[in-house]
Amino acid sequence: MFEAKLSANRIVNVIAAFALAIAFGFAAPPNASSETKLPFPRPASIEPNVDFWVNVFTAYSERDFVVVDRDNVWRIYRVFHLPGDGQPTRSDIDWANNYLKIKYGDILSRLATGHEPSDYEERQVAAMFKGEPPSAYAAAAQNLRVQEGLREQFHEGLLRSRYYLPTMERIFRTAGLPPELVTLAHVESGFHGASRSSAGAVGIWQFTRDTGRHYMKITRYHDDRLNPERETLAAAKLLRSNYETLGDWPLAITAYNYGTGGVARAAEIYGGDYSQMVQHYQGPHFGFAVKNYYAEFLAALQVHRYEDKYFPGIEDEPAIRPAPIKTDFAPKRSKKSHASHTHQASSKTHHSKKTVAQNT
Repeated sequence: MFEAKLSANRIVNVIAAFALAIAFGFAAPPNASSETKLPFPRPASIEPNVDFWVNVFTAYSERDFVVVDRDNVWRIYRVFHLPGDGQPTRSDIDWANNYLKIKYGDILSRLATGHEPSDYEERQVAAMFKGEPPSAYAAAAQNLRVQEGLREQFHEGLLRSRYYLPTMERIFRTAGLPPELVTLAHVESGFHGASRSSAGAVGIWQFTRDTGRHYMKITRYHDDRLNPERETLAAAKLLRSNYETLGDWPLAITAYNYGTGGVARAAEIYGGDYSQMVQHYQGPHFGFAVKNYYAEFLAALQVHRYEDKYFPGIEDEPAIRPAPIKTDFAPKRSKKSHASHTHQASSKTHHSKKTVAQNT
């Protein structure tokens, strides 16, 4: 059973970690973190992205829609608040997305033709492009992205994570990984065990079936991706493998999203320079989500470490205890089917006994 306690005796943790190290054959930590310094660099080139995601996680609510330039997220055209209360519906989200893209696409296209700004919104946009040629407006019109705020979801994820963190951090330490790396689960699923993506990824650590089968038992009637301990151990093995292959955490963490081979090929082009890779690589499916994945992790780590600053009073809120999730899905037999099967088995046994008696 997953540990629910938020604090445990340090000696017990060390003994448990040592025992797991022997059981799973993990070597000594290659890059375990200290409490004062984390092994996750923050390149200056992605600081605007980290700041953007900190705001998405803490300042913008689920009814806030932020229209930005997907390659320059510091260029925020507007934060649009959808009137009403509660979580927006799918149709609300689609409407806000279309409205903002059309509105600011039209503004940028108009400015690209050389027209002078005619109102406050156009003047505000024009100020963002001061000194740039009209062609910059045209390019930006094709580069709009609308991001929904995640404040409520992240707050809930922080409370949910309290149930899982002691065991997950122990597993990561045993695997020779910085325990703070567990924070990546905030980006993957918000520590939501029943999370399922449109790409078929499942669980807290969002393994697809193909990748998951390398580390866990996944069959038609059983799925370890829904077992928090087993999927965490799988995530630890994958992340450690990524680190050993790629050599640093920005690349290794990005590879958790994009794939080890894909990141290796992209990084090789830029001499292993993560910043150059995310700024310039144009490979297949290497889009906004991949380029921002490590920045999202850094933002989540910052919020997690200083959660009381971003969510005052959260330290007094209780942890969310998740409902248990089944990992076995074998179909139940009806009583009639079970009775028939029992009768057939009994007949076969009786027939075998008669045959043995006749042959004796």
